[in-house]
Amino acid sequence: MLAWLFAAAAFVLSAAAAQEAPATPAQWRAAARADLEALRSIIAADTPIVVDEENPRLRAWYDRGYRQAQGRLARVRDRAGYFYTLAAYVNGFGDPHLALSQTATNPIARWPGFIASADGENTIVMVSEAGAPPEGARILNCDGRSLATLRTQTVFAYTLNPALARDQRAAHARLFLDRGNPFAPPPRRCLIEHQGARQSWTLAWRDIPEDFWQRYTIATNGPGAEFGVTLLDGGVAWIGVPTFGNDAAPQMEALIAEIEPRAEAMRAGRAIVIDVRGNGGGNSGWADRIASAVFGADVVAAVAQPSTPTATDWRASAANIAYLDDFAPQLLAQFGADSEIGRWITRALDQMRAAHARGDPLWRQRDDGGDGPIGPGGGYTRARPQGVSPFPARVYLLSNGTCASSCLNFADTVLHIPGVQLIGSDTSADGLLMEVRDQVLPSGQARLTLPMKISRGRARGAMEAYVADIPYTGVWSDEAVRAWVLETVTAQ
Repeated sequence: MLAWLFAAAAFVLSAAAAQEAPATPAQWRAAARADLEALRSIIAADTPIVVDEENPRLRAWYDRGYRQAQGRLARVRDRAGYFYTLAAYVNGFGDPHLALSQTATNPIARWPGFIASADGENTIVMVSEAGAPPEGARILNCDGRSLATLRTQTVFAYTLNPALARDQRAAHARLFLDRGNPFAPPPRRCLIEHQGARQSWTLAWRDIPEDFWQRYTIATNGPGAEFGVTLLDGGVAWIGVPTFGNDAAPQMEALIAEIEPRAEAMRAGRAIVIDVRGNGGGNSGWADRIASAVFGADVVAAVAQPSTPTATDWRASAANIAYLDDFAPQLLAQFGADSEIGRWITRALDQMRAAHARGDPLWRQRDDGGDGPIGPGGGYTRARPQGVSPFPARVYLLSNGTCASSCLNFADTVLHIPGVQLIGSDTSADGLLMEVRDQVLPSGQARLTLPMKISRGRARGAMEAYVADIPYTGVWSDEAVRAWVLETVTAQ
């Protein structure tokens, strides 16, 4: 209902506890053990996971992942061992709104002298320095194991999500980055193929150079879009929308002011490219305004909306109630007690307090105001219309796989307009867990981002992404992507 506003305005990172870091292996093990117990207790008390009967996989991992984490404790000796013990547990839930981050920088960051990138299913050396495999070399396997197996065991077990196309691509590069994880040591020797010849190559790991992260980002995501409208030769309009975040409100207003007077001519042209590379969401209100500016309010209003009943189950815990209670005065002061958001926060707190007093772990908020049964939901990304476009221009939504949250809401509108094609990469996807707050763990060395609610009957199911109509498998540099898009437009 009002999730875009609540998420954008409310959930600011809490300050890390001012605590001294452990200094010895024994102290790091003790911190890991204490924080694991705290993490498990917080998940049980303040998220829907343990009391959610509709998603048994999450409840099963709550126990199984905990046992696996306990098995790692004896090998914890430093910050990396501490963090990856906990990270494996949190990452195993497979929901982007449940996450763990460090409150201090991991001092270990090493590379083997090259950065790898995905070329379809292949892993290719993209950037290389002296003494490393040459650029363009294909890495076939390492330490006698396939790269797919290594990614599963040493990357996806601790970070990223194999259900997401962007993360699948990023894992090709992440496999050749050493952050000191004692449970997933980096590859030592790899078989490579270059110019038709194969050879075994011993990797020489060393500290990363100053420009590493910039080059690493290009190998995984490529650069993000740039705000603005560019009119290209041949009747092609390129619209850059790198974020829907409230912190970019001036750029959003300027972009809308650029689009509106040109929109009719753009729709009558050859093609419109809506570039959302790097867009991870923000405020769905901006997404709605951009869609209306590009397509026209009548076209957007005609998009068929899901008609199935939906609901939201909030975890009615004392900590969640206290958090919302602290935040409510900000909403009431900003929007007024009689505003929609003002009435909502007042009612939500009353209902959550009542549920907590009764001993009910969840408070159900009916999104449609009804009281009928809630179905399983899902399938909306596969229900796109096949009709004729409402205007002459071909429209392309260009994604590099980061499109999540309100960017996915934007895709829910744009990709349900007949004729619009998704190009580049599959979008990201949202889990059913939503509305996060942050909590620093007792040691002060890690911060947990935890969700307070879970969606029921949502048309776009858990981790359900839009699949690219025309996929791009090349290097994600800006120059290469733009050239490919224009070739795609020309070919059609």
